[in-house]
Parts: sequence; C-alpha cells; structure tokens
Amino acid sequence: MQSTVRESNIKRKLKALIPFQIQKLLYESIKKFRLAKNIAKSRYTKADIKKFLLDAGLGKGDVVIVHSSLGRIGYVEGGVDAVTDSFLEVIGKEGTLVMPTHSNPKYDEKKKRYIFDAKKTPAYTGAIPENFRKMKGVKRSLSPMHSVAAYGKKAEWIVEGHENCGNPYAMNSPYGKLYRLNAKIFQIGVDQLANSCIHIVEDKIKFPIKVFTGEMKALVIDEKGRAKIIKFRRHLEHLHKIRNNNMIEKHLLKENLIKIHPFGNTELRVHKVRDLVHLMEKLAKKGVTIYNS
Repeated sequence: MQSTVRESNIKRKLKALIPFQIQKLLYESIKKFRLAKNIAKSRYTKADIKKFLLDAGLGKGDVVIVHSSLGRIGYVEGGVDAVTDSFLEVIGKEGTLVMPTHSNPKYDEKKKRYIFDAKKTPAYTGAIPENFRKMKGVKRSLSPMHSVAAYGKKAEWIVEGHENCGNPYAMNSPYGKLYRLNAKIFQIGVDQLANSCIHIVEDKIKFPIKVFTGEMKALVIDEKGRAKIIKFRRHLEHLHKIRNNNMIEKHLLKENLIKIHPFGNTELRVHKVRDLVHLMEKLAKKGVTIYNS
C-alpha cells in the first residue's frame, strides 16, 4: 500500500525550527479542522475498527504497543473509547495493550527537579493514550518524560521499575520488556516519528553516537500517591533537529518487515519490536542511524 502519512524531509526540517510548545498549539488547531472534516466525510463504528485490526493480524493474546492519531482515522462513533475497547476485545484477557504516555512534567526551579505524577501528569502522545492512561485498571510507569501505560495480563510487569532504569529505553525498561516479548507495533495514522521503540537500540548495543544527557532529578508520585526522588536521563536537546526516524521505513520495507494496511481514512503500520531492533542493530554497525542518515 502506498503511504500517504509519511512525513517529508522538508516538513521534518521545518518542524525542527519550531519550538515544541508552538508545535503543540498548531497541532491542536489542525485536530479541530480534521474533526469537522471527518464528521462531514465519513463515520466508523467499533465494529469497523475491530475489522481493521483483525484484517491487520491482531489476535487473541497479543502484546501490542499502539501509536495513534484519532483525527486521521475519520469520525469514530464512541471516540477514543471505541478504539481502545476494540483493541482490548480483540486481544482478550490473555493479551496486553501498551501505549506511550510521554509527558512534559513541571519543573521546580527552587529545588531544581522535575515533578511527575502518574495520575495527574498529562500525556502529549494523543487523545487515545491520554484517555487510556486514566482508565480503571491501567498501570503507568514512573518515567518523568517517557512513561508508558499498560492494561492486561503482563501490564504490571511491563511498567514496574521504569524509574530505576539508566535511561528510558533501557533493556530493563518497559521498552526492553516489549523487545523480550516480541510485541507487535501498531501505528494508526502516524509514521516512524511516533515510533518510540526506535530508541531501544540506543541502549541494547554500544551505540555509535551519544544520545542521552547526564542524570537529572525528579520527584515521581505513583498511582497510590507515594512520592520519591529519582534520577533519570533524556535525549540530548539538539537531537530533535537532526533526527530522521522515517529513514528506517525504507529498510523495513526492503526487508519485508512491515505491512501497511488501510484503516478508515488513514493507514496502519504493523511490524514487530525485535524485527525493528535487529534491523537497526545491523544498520548501526555500518554507521547508519536515525541521527546521521
């Protein structure tokens, strides 16, 4: 299927010049425009969403991490709940649903530390994960900027200990656990820029480029209100200006490791965590990364 979602290099370079907060404001305006257009253009039910997922190979017992853009799907009756419920009904009680709930936590200037509250700190990764993290029974990891939310059989194990990891994508982090489980990656209406699993390789091997900061402090508050001080790392600030996640897709396609399926008004990318990481390992050994392509 020919992709209509993949971001162009020109757009990527222009975005790198725009501060993140301004990008968020612009995107909010775009979402409102999409919603109005979608209501007029097309409507999809939960039954439609489930069929799209089944046709793309989602099945009972699957562990799946979902990156999504609700606005690109079209008008969905039942909104975010219909999409989330569709995933949960297809994977069943033996499955596990995971979503990135990355955030911009508050910074305490006086104490020189970030403040992350698992229950209160919002996710900027879209309407679906923001709603998902608030659902009863959903677990959220304690990573100030790179948390994940999970529901299902392996949810508690996946999220536990994220606050103790050397970096947010460490092999003992939720992302490393998704690698161990060989989880499926479902990307609805988004390209590889939204694929957080791309960064697993940066911890798994001796990565050829320095990508993480030194240790910073954060006060993290878990879902039961318990607070503690932790140390964490994030990506170096300048990397967003040179990062080109979409370069990996041509390699995924060449190796037949990814499938692109129709999904409402948009498209769905499906691949597996191990396939992605192993491919990126091979490329990194040749000196090819998302930062120097």
